[in-house]
Amino acid sequence: MKFITLTLFLVLPFASLIAQTTEEGLPFLSLEEAIEIGLVNNYSIRIAKVNEEIATTNNNAGNAGFLPRVTANGSLNYTSSNTRQQFFSGDERSGVGAGNTQARAGIGLTWTAFDGFRMFAARDRLQLSEDRSKTFTKSEMQDLVTAIQSAYYGLARIKQQIGIVEQSIQLNKSLLELAEAKLKIGTGTSLDVLQTSNNLNADSSALLNLKDQFQQSAIGMNRLIGRSPDIQYEVTADLPSVILPSYDELQNAAIQNNYALSLLGYDEKIALAQIREVRSSLFPTVDLNAGMNYNYSKAEVGFLLSNRSYGPTVGVSFNYDLFPGRNIKKDIQVAEKVKENILLQKADLSLQVSSELMQLYKQYLALERLKELEKGNILTAEKNVALASELYRSGRATSLDVREAILGETRVRDRLSDVEFRQKLTEINIKNLTGMVFM
Repeated sequence: MKFITLTLFLVLPFASLIAQTTEEGLPFLSLEEAIEIGLVNNYSIRIAKVNEEIATTNNNAGNAGFLPRVTANGSLNYTSSNTRQQFFSGDERSGVGAGNTQARAGIGLTWTAFDGFRMFAARDRLQLSEDRSKTFTKSEMQDLVTAIQSAYYGLARIKQQIGIVEQSIQLNKSLLELAEAKLKIGTGTSLDVLQTSNNLNADSSALLNLKDQFQQSAIGMNRLIGRSPDIQYEVTADLPSVILPSYDELQNAAIQNNYALSLLGYDEKIALAQIREVRSSLFPTVDLNAGMNYNYSKAEVGFLLSNRSYGPTVGVSFNYDLFPGRNIKKDIQVAEKVKENILLQKADLSLQVSSELMQLYKQYLALERLKELEKGNILTAEKNVALASELYRSGRATSLDVREAILGETRVRDRLSDVEFRQKLTEINIKNLTGMVFM
């Protein structure tokens, strides 16, 4: 038995699988192929991957506030005005339609050197959001793989039922031939022939119902893996058994690998980062400024004919909100309550996972004992059918006795198939709960 994580499972070399077809000419769909198709086509997975790309794109130093802000500005103005100027010396200067040209250009850089550690909290939040998005995508994949496995083995269960009924039909055909032969030689009756023929018809009707049920379930599988519902295929009738590890190992795996718990863990860390961001508003902000400016002016009337200046500027600015327009302490209290709710949800989910795991594990063990019992019952039922058929040939039993023996074997085989199917579903649910998948 080989357990693997979901990530490794998704990169298995599916391309090496060899296409198979059944005797009816229908393509054979393996479980691995169904999972591969589903992971590519399923819309929930595709949406989750897009959201993951969005979270990855948003996780950068600029959004966290680590990078400086660079701005460029410029202006060019021209004014025409009537001017009359009188000086203390008695001189007078005037102009009609005097022009005044002003040009200004500059580039500036502002870098926040300290913002109450907001940028560090924002960086952690963005990274956690990206990690959570990736975990959510894996969770969606895990859920889809679980659903595909359950649906696939549901088809396998119907295939087993079809095989059981087909075996019953073959037994009844042999019984009908024997009844007709006995009627010809005068040791049988027409009643035996009619009863056996009715039994054969009943099994044939049950077979048709099962085949229709298989087709309906196959359409559901096609919808689950995101392909056209009219695609026909066959599946294996095997229900491979996988022995589970001990309950303690499963419990540890559930605590460490359960995706729902992991997502709540990320929610808790994100809430803590948001609290740190809110608390940063209680601190002042210090910005470093640098720039390069150019100014030019020209006037037809005035003291100066033209003026030009340019050069670098540097500085430090300090800002502290005495009243930011809201109660920051209340915002912190709300954020703390959000974190408290997440912790309560996490504790509740942990208890729920542990309880569900114990129930599933006990159910798995009970089904294992029941499976071994039904295997013994099959041996008894087979001997009963063989004995009833031999007694019927010798005239010491009726066709009804043989039919009852055949029905008994059919019921036992169906019960064993049902037990194996229920145990397989239990295994799948346990692996899903513990964050594991299996081949």
